[in-house]
Order: sequence, then structure tokens, then C-alpha cells
Amino acid sequence: MERQGSMPAETCRFAIPKKGRLYEKVTAMLKGAGIQFRREARLDVALCVDMPITLVFLPAADIAKYVGEGNVDIGITGWDIVQESMVDVERVMDLGFGKCKLCVQAPVKNNVTDVATLAGGRIVTSFPELTKKFFSKFDEEQGTKTSVNFVSGSVEAACSLGLADAVVDLVETGTTMRAAGLEVAHSILETEAILIS
Repeated sequence: MERQGSMPAETCRFAIPKKGRLYEKVTAMLKGAGIQFRREARLDVALCVDMPITLVFLPAADIAKYVGEGNVDIGITGWDIVQESMVDVERVMDLGFGKCKLCVQAPVKNNVTDVATLAGGRIVTSFPELTKKFFSKFDEEQGTKTSVNFVSGSVEAACSLGLADAVVDLVETGTTMRAAGLEVAHSILETEAILIS
């Protein structure tokens, strides 16, 4: 007899975000596709009804790594997360939701018209690998070393608190960015929710 919440050996292990906007969009998409499941409270695994699919609920930021390492078969996460995770996965399908851009954002008052002027400065982000990669070409050209510091949330507050000269963060509508007195200095990456294997 199988334990409740364990995965049958011959099912497709499908990682989906465990909370947030992507969770809501993905579960609506699954429901629309006729995929039914019941998720028990406090369990991050759910067996699908009459289908050989086991849903695994993970933080969106971890899904690319789990897929890339073979712990799950397929997953849905953002292209930005796949790029930040630096894992080798196949981009099976773009899903058309969760669209936004990863951007360098600087204080409006600083009037940054050339992102290269931020090289050698202090950058705060939740995407340290992509940020280091982006600024590395400017650092090499200018002989500088950009300081990239990781924070897990409220990235946009870093400039006003004096922690950063600029930030690298996702921009969807720009409302949060403008409220923090920031503007886009450069777009690094366009992203959306994708299916990966």
C-alpha cells in the first residue's frame, strides 16, 4: 500500500509553483485542461485523478534546478529563473502569461542615460548571476568591479535606503518601480512562464 502523498513510480513528476501569481495561473490552466487533483493541507505532492501525473509544488525559484537535476520530469517556471539557475533544461513551450522584463533600474533623480555608467557601483538584486553576467562586460571594458548584492525581496527599496546605486529587478507594469522613484535604465531579459523538461 502506498503512503498518502508519495509518488507512484510510473507517473510524470510535474513541478508547479506552490504559491503566488504563477500558482494561480498554472492551477487555472491545469483545471482548464481537465487535470484534476486534490492537494492535502501542508503536503507539496498531489496525485492527479485518472492520469499518471504527480504534481510537485515547489518555490518557483527552485523548479528549474529540480528539472535540470532530474528530480522531476517537467515543470513550469519563469524564463528568468531558468537563466538565473544556470541549469541545462529544454524550453518546451512558452505559456503566454507572467510576462515581464528583468531591468536595471536607477533613481529617476540620477538621470542615468547610459547603463555603463553604473559599472563599478553597487547593485542590489534577487538575480545575482544574471546581474554579474550583465555587468561583467562593462567591468572588463572599464577596469571596474561592480558590487552585486543579493536580497530576496523588496529590491526596489535598496536605492532609497542608500544600499545601492541601482537595482536589477522584474518589471511588469512599472507601478512599484515608479513608486520607489526608479526608472528603467536598461532591459536585460524578457521573460514569461514556460514549460521546461
